[in-house]
Parts: sequence; structure tokens; C-alpha cells
Amino acid sequence: MRVLLLGETARCHNGGANRVVVESCNWLQRLGHEPALVYEYGDQVEVSCPVFPLRVGAPADQLGSILESFRPDVVQVHHVTDLDRLEFLSQRIPTSVFLHDQSWFCLCGDRVDRNFTACHRPHGLACLYWNYAQGCGAKRPSNNLIRWQRTNQLMRLRGLGTVRIQVASRFMSRGLRENGYDLNRVDVVPLFADPEVPAGVMEPGLILLPSRLVPAKGVQVAIEAVARLADLPWRLVIAGDGWHRPALERLAKRLGISERVEFLGEVTPAHLGQWYQRAQMVLFPVLREEPFGLVGVEALAHGRPIVAFGGGGVEEWLWNGETGLQVDEKTATAFGNAIRELLTDPSRSAAMGAAAAVRAAKFHPAAYIGRLMESLERTRSGTVITTASPSGPPAAH
Repeated sequence: MRVLLLGETARCHNGGANRVVVESCNWLQRLGHEPALVYEYGDQVEVSCPVFPLRVGAPADQLGSILESFRPDVVQVHHVTDLDRLEFLSQRIPTSVFLHDQSWFCLCGDRVDRNFTACHRPHGLACLYWNYAQGCGAKRPSNNLIRWQRTNQLMRLRGLGTVRIQVASRFMSRGLRENGYDLNRVDVVPLFADPEVPAGVMEPGLILLPSRLVPAKGVQVAIEAVARLADLPWRLVIAGDGWHRPALERLAKRLGISERVEFLGEVTPAHLGQWYQRAQMVLFPVLREEPFGLVGVEALAHGRPIVAFGGGGVEEWLWNGETGLQVDEKTATAFGNAIRELLTDPSRSAAMGAAAAVRAAKFHPAAYIGRLMESLERTRSGTVITTASPSGPPAAH
């Protein structure tokens, strides 16, 4: 199948969505399909398939020229700056869109209040009030109005019945249902991690935390958690960057553990893979309800146990007690206690890592491409399938 993907960039950086797009192109090509990539930002290209740069705000006829040049069977959109472009595509060619986050139906993007408690209200005018009352948006009402208007535009997707939708988790599909989407046009396509891991030796006590450094990711809670384990040998390595980094560095210093906490900044996927191999365990202290959590399946692929707060997509890739530990109480004390369990029981930690490597098969790139192609075939043929409501508990692992 000839598949044209629309992404933000043509290289792996700045978040999991870009990695998914770039690696999807590579794996589609490896498995005998013919992908091409349209991207909006940057000059660096990390894919071997045909690429088409398209600047932000480019007129629709430029996109039409790309369609005429590549002649795809189907288009998959991962990055959208305006719905007009999506409508343009859907009127000319079978089109799907992969929703990587909740900004499609929530003006704050996370559907949580100031205390990271989940919100299940559908998008509407009432959000402008609750955004102020719950503290889930910007401090300035004018900024909240701008965000609300943008989300209102994105909600036009609900009316584009010919556009098929892909999400990475049942959690995301529930959010769509709560916002009035027809789930018969929604496919759950869990993401993947490349199993080609680098050689490396596990270092006892090395704890890896890959994350963007913003409060919702909970890195501050993880730092407070390990600070409670001063009696144990450990070293925390934080891979990622963000505006919250200076505050996190000050926190580590104030808690007297700055010599045991290393901030790597943003690293390449290959470099991060080396750290996965060296780590005894991986942390995922995200406070919001994560749409999926690519770190989780990366830990599985590298055969490493993971300690994570529950909620969102986490429960769709974490087998609690088998491949890691799920912490339901989102506090530093509870998170620290879970880390202590694995640090003080190396054999249990190793057994969880071995189980993780087995479970990783579910998230192999070939499995992802297989599910994706089924969805894209439905996109091309216009097939509608009856989807069971995801409002109940997740299916058993």
C-alpha cells in the first residue's frame, strides 16, 4: 500500500509522536509498503522514504501537488495545524488521523484539574468556567479563550465522518466517546518500541527516568521518592529536557541528593537505548492520565521492570506484579516504597525484567504495522465496524 504520512518533522526529536511517525515510515518500508512523509518543520531528515517539506500555512494547492506527485492509496495525518487541511485531504483521498493526545477535545490538553484529578466533562462552553474554577488552564482568561477556540476548531473532526481515527489506547477512545464521537470510525492501535536493543550490562541500583520536564510528568515526585531511600545504593538518571528542569535541579540540591541525580538533557533514541540497557529499572511517575506512555513499551522492549503511577493508558501496557509495579496512590511515599521493593529484591527485579521482554511481543513494530494496515484498509474501503463501548473496565491482560 502507498501511504502518505503527515508529521511535524522528519526526525526523531521533541516527543514520542515524532518518533512514531519517523519509525512508522521506516518499518512500513521494511515490511514491503511504500510510505512517504510530508513534514512542516526543520531540515534534518531521518527517513529513507520520499519526503515532501510543506511549510506551515502553505496553500492547499501545494498539498494537492504532493498528492498528484506521490499518488498515495491512503493518507495518515499525525500533525494538524488547522482542520481545513484535513478537510481538503478527505475530499480527495481516503484519510485517517492519529490522535496522540487529548488536546483534540480538551482546551488544557490533559483533562485534569490543578491537583491532577481526572476530568470527564465533554468539551463545551462550560469548560471556560471550569477552566478557571479547576485551575486547569492558563492564568489569563484571554489565553484560555484562545485555547478554547482552537479546541473548538479541532472538534470539527467529529463531523468529518469520512475521516477514520486512530488512537493508541482504549483510554483515548473513551475520551472520544465522552465527547460524542462515533466509535465505529475509531481504531485502537497501540504504539510500539523497536526491539533492536544495544549491547549493555545492567548496573544494580541505576534508575532511569525518561521524560519531558514539566510538572504533569511527575519528575519532582520521583526525586522526592528516591530522596527517601538514602539508606540504599541507587543513582537516578533523568533523560529529557523542559522548562521545569531548573526547579528540579534545585529540588535535588535541597534534598541533599544532587550528587546521585544526573540530568542528561534531550538524548537521541540510540543513546537512550544504551541507558535502558544499563538501568535496573525504569520510572514513569506521570501525574496526569497519560494517553499511552511510550516509555512503558520501551522498557518492555529492553527487558526492564517499570514503576509507574496508574491511570490512563498505563494499565494497557503494565502487568502489575509481573512486569513492574503500578502505584495507585500518587505520592512520593508510595512511589518510593515501590522503588524500594525492587532495589532490595534484585531477583524479583530481574524476574520482572524477563517477563517484560516476553510481553514486549505485543508491542513489536511488526505487530503495530499489522494493526495499522488493518485500520488503513478500512480507511481506504470506507468500511465501518461495530465497536464495543470502552466505558467498562479494560480487558484482562
